[in-house]
Amino acid sequence: MDAAAQVDALLLLVSGALVFVIVPGFALLYGGMISSAGAVSAMRATLVGAGIAGVLFVIGGYGMLFGAPLIPHVTGVPGTVPGDAFALARACYAGAVCVLAVAIVASAVAPRITLRGWASFAVIWVVLVYLPAGYAVFNLMDGWASAAFGVIDFGGAIPVSVASAAGAAGILLVCGRQPSHEVRARRNVPIMAVGGALVWFGWFGLAIGSEGSVDGFTALIWVNTLTASAASTIAWVTVDRIMMRRPTVASAVCGAVAGLIAITPASGIITTGWALLLGALSGIACAVIVDVAARAQFGTPMVVVVIHLVGSLVGLLFIGLFANGTGMVYSGNFDQLGVQALATLIVAVWSFLISWGAAYVIQRTIGLTATTHISWRDDAPAEPADSPADATE
Repeated sequence: MDAAAQVDALLLLVSGALVFVIVPGFALLYGGMISSAGAVSAMRATLVGAGIAGVLFVIGGYGMLFGAPLIPHVTGVPGTVPGDAFALARACYAGAVCVLAVAIVASAVAPRITLRGWASFAVIWVVLVYLPAGYAVFNLMDGWASAAFGVIDFGGAIPVSVASAAGAAGILLVCGRQPSHEVRARRNVPIMAVGGALVWFGWFGLAIGSEGSVDGFTALIWVNTLTASAASTIAWVTVDRIMMRRPTVASAVCGAVAGLIAITPASGIITTGWALLLGALSGIACAVIVDVAARAQFGTPMVVVVIHLVGSLVGLLFIGLFANGTGMVYSGNFDQLGVQALATLIVAVWSFLISWGAAYVIQRTIGLTATTHISWRDDAPAEPADSPADATE
């Protein structure tokens, strides 16, 4: 292996390690939005889900993502992780991304479901949702989204954020709304802030690792990731101020995450100026829709669903308008916008239906919804519910 390949392999290994930083980050962030007990519950479910995803990826998941077609355009032949150094480094990064996708679902729904129910669901979701969706996007030679449709998704927003958010929504529909007698949870703001910082730091690994090599796009991806997340943070806080609410830690952290999610598919295909606009649009859209979705009374998990689904949708559609060369602004047509929207819709609907069906079956058999809710009492005072992210409990 020459020096350039060694550098690229090192980039993938470091990027994969940074992706693993995001995994506990989401557990602390989303669990901390509920309470200290919520953070513990989310961390437990995340670790169990990470173990399941890691084992499934090694024994067959890698082949289903990057192997020879088993079902053309849909999934590859299950197989073991390769022994070639660069391919093995790519497998390490891809495995970390698989774990991240499961962690998003886990950290969103952990306080609502039993551990045995979650473990059963995680197996089904990885095999029937994530791996086929990942093949569609990551397998550039045969995947129906990338190879057949021409979808642009640098960091895998479709199989990671879109599929995860839709999967969490399917579980929530089975679990039902939060009981009306429950009071608003007491958040642990320091835990939530630490989780948000870990997500922001680790996301640079997710973004850069998606390129897979050190080239002319690597620095652009890094700068665009920072730009979009920063702009989204300011946008969300500004929305709070305009709507006469006091901006909170939750506002800033959720704004940063919304920008990171939105820039993920577009980081290597738009200029930094467009990345600034994308971040602002994502922050505004997520802040407003989280406020509206709070009326559905599904609690903090609905915040997670909205941020990941809306943020991804904004980023994927933004590519159809402003991507260099293929976006409407440069090409004069809406072809790219159409395929971006169609691929997102297909994966979202598939993930939601499979997740709802799996959750329903688990609920009727071994049980899914937790019968004993976590303690809502906390020594720290609750933060006032004066922002969209805070108003959901």
